[in-house]
Amino acid sequence: MKEKMSFLKKEYGGMQGLLLLTTACIPFDQTLLSVMLLLTLLYGLFLARKESKEGNAAYGEERVWPLFLKTVLLFLLVTGYISLHNPLIKEKTACYFNFFYVVGQYVATVWLFTRFGQKFKGQSFVVRVMIILGITALISVAGGIGQHYFGGATEAVWVDKEANPLLRNRVYSTWENPNIFAGYLCVAAAFLMGFIGVEKKSRRRWLLFGFLLLVVVCEVFTFSRGFWAAMGVELVLFVLCFYRKGIFYLLGVLAAGAALAGPVVWQRLATLQNVMEDSSAALRFGYMEIAQAIITDHPWGIGWYNYRYIFPEYDYYLKDPNVIMYHSHNLFLNITAELGFQGLLLFLLAWGALIYFALRLSKKGGCPWLQAVGQGYLLMSAGIFIGGLGDHVLFNVRMGVLFWLLNTLVILCLQHNQSGGEQIRKRE
Repeated sequence: MKEKMSFLKKEYGGMQGLLLLTTACIPFDQTLLSVMLLLTLLYGLFLARKESKEGNAAYGEERVWPLFLKTVLLFLLVTGYISLHNPLIKEKTACYFNFFYVVGQYVATVWLFTRFGQKFKGQSFVVRVMIILGITALISVAGGIGQHYFGGATEAVWVDKEANPLLRNRVYSTWENPNIFAGYLCVAAAFLMGFIGVEKKSRRRWLLFGFLLLVVVCEVFTFSRGFWAAMGVELVLFVLCFYRKGIFYLLGVLAAGAALAGPVVWQRLATLQNVMEDSSAALRFGYMEIAQAIITDHPWGIGWYNYRYIFPEYDYYLKDPNVIMYHSHNLFLNITAELGFQGLLLFLLAWGALIYFALRLSKKGGCPWLQAVGQGYLLMSAGIFIGGLGDHVLFNVRMGVLFWLLNTLVILCLQHNQSGGEQIRKRE
């Protein structure tokens, strides 16, 4: 038994380190993240095989995903794979490769963090993951603010000079473009607010609040109007639902922001009075109309990753076959176009179940950090929903990995709350 315990301590300690390193890679580089996920997956398969030789009973693997949610996710996975056999797909090699490359990373993330994350009992593992996400978010935010003040941000791409003559740059930090970075900032802000809402110590709460202010400022520098709205919804929901006394802080931030906002910010907001005069907004409406036409003609879907190849056939707006359009700039239309209404239904059922579990954690979490994860996930979901109406940031693989990692953490927290709540409360 002592040898088995030594095996657990050594091998699982290495696995925990790999999982945390993988988490740290998410905001910085796709290739590095993919390599780390592959290495961690190979080590995880090695550990799983070694466990089977030692005897599964000795390690007590638990099935933590609720049956309904697991079933829905399996159906969603199968739906995605079946869509690859759609006769509309002409570039089969590219679509197959993208499916296994992208979905493979999502599945690996869920399996690894579920299979081995559950073995680190108590709060340590989930909180460590959240700390790593927080540290890397701070680095990413610092990079974005540095881009704004010291150069390095985009000056030509993603900027309509005619509608926004004062706009010189939009920051993107360690992400591919400003809109993806803006979506990432909404995720970071949501969980910061979750932990601010439950923090009892004044000094820590003010530190978290200062971090949140930096995130909000960086969000402004992305000049992504859709995610400005998403961030605003998150802030309002936070003070109304989870931190009522924060309404005064919110009003103060809004007043300071209105006083300090430069002319470029007001000019960007002014474009909302007639969004069709802004090429970026007009393009999005055009993309949505094209996606709706595709869905009308193919309600069962056109196949995973096939949007980019079908788009030129419906492109009435750009009329340039050389322009590659990877997605429809709307999360829900894009899922429906590629996977059909059945794919959208399965995705919404899975997401709805996770929101329900997060709601339970936010209300009945056995300790503050469990409630914080629940509240953060709820706020993040609101932000992704609002932002997803005008963009599809989950198309980005790193954002997708982050999304499924956070989904898994909600389930791990749910398990901790159900099976070890009393022990966790005692340690708190």
